[in-house]
Amino acid sequence: MKKYYINLNNEAEQKLLTLISHNTVSYNDSEFEYEYKFIAPTIMTLRINNNNYIIKTEIDIDTEVKSIGFIAELNGNTYKIICKSELDLLLEKFSKTKTDKGFKKDVVSPMPGSIVKVNVKEGDRIKKGQVLLVLEAMKMENELKATKDCIVTKVLAEEKKPVDKGQILLKLEPVE
Repeated sequence: MKKYYINLNNEAEQKLLTLISHNTVSYNDSEFEYEYKFIAPTIMTLRINNNNYIIKTEIDIDTEVKSIGFIAELNGNTYKIICKSELDLLLEKFSKTKTDKGFKKDVVSPMPGSIVKVNVKEGDRIKKGQVLLVLEAMKMENELKATKDCIVTKVLAEEKKPVDKGQILLKLEPVE
């Protein structure tokens, strides 16, 4: 059994999600059967207890360093979802990649995958929201975007190369 701590829309309380088997989870003290299938790189069908949902997702790199963050659209509503394992929580506790002002100098891979496109090069001035690179993971293409205006100081990612979760892809410096 794997345990994950889920935070929806920055609520103060995290909820426990436990993978019981390959198609059963426990969430918020209730058990659910599920199936999923990607129908496009960022769109999936999700079946939970015989109810079908279509979900559009994108990676949210504005989350803590060692967590997986998603922005999901479901039935016209947008949800910010942060998912952390027990190991992620421990790694986050000891992570030092943020500066005093909260700017992340290192852009890290939120999950294992491969780099589809690198949109920046060393020395580029980047605006908040600009796509830095595209990561393919779990059959989804995820755009990693700048969280603030910055300058690219080092590009460590290469197109068509695999990356591990937590691997540093880019180094940035804030623009004052």
